[in-house]
This record gives sequence, C-alpha cells and structure tokens, in this order.
Amino acid sequence: MIIDETALRQIIREELKSVLKEVGLHDDDAGNDVRDLRSLITDWRGMKNIVWQTVARAGTVFVLGLLMLGAWSKLSGGDSPE
Repeated sequence: MIIDETALRQIIREELKSVLKEVGLHDDDAGNDVRDLRSLITDWRGMKNIVWQTVARAGTVFVLGLLMLGAWSKLSGGDSPE
C-alpha cells in the first residue's frame, strides 16, 4: 500500500489534532497553557534547589552546633556539679 505525501500529511494532521484534544491543548489558549506548564516546571526545579540548599544549611548548622557544644564542654572543664 502506497500513500502519497498529501494523504500522509492529512493523516498526520488529523492524528495531531486528536492527540492535542486528548491532552487539552486544542483550543486558542493552548499557547498560554504551554507557557504556564513551562513556568511551573521552572518553578518546581528552582524550589527543589532551594529545598536542597536549606537541608544542607540545616545540616551545617547542626554540625556546627555539635562542635560548639563539644568546645563549650571542653572549655568548661567537663566538670559536672556534684
């Protein structure tokens, strides 16, 4: 079965229309929807970076706190009141 180029283009066009309709990108606001999705993805990636930075900072503060507690214990002589 041989399909000419015009028929193939028509088949592809119809299939694309049906796929876009399935995902909800068939109306005039589709361009705005795609921009919104891209913006959400960009914001999500930025938020993931901020979360990891916050976790790293909290871990650093925790380790520094432990070091300060050890230094304070060492400097106070480690004497416990009896």
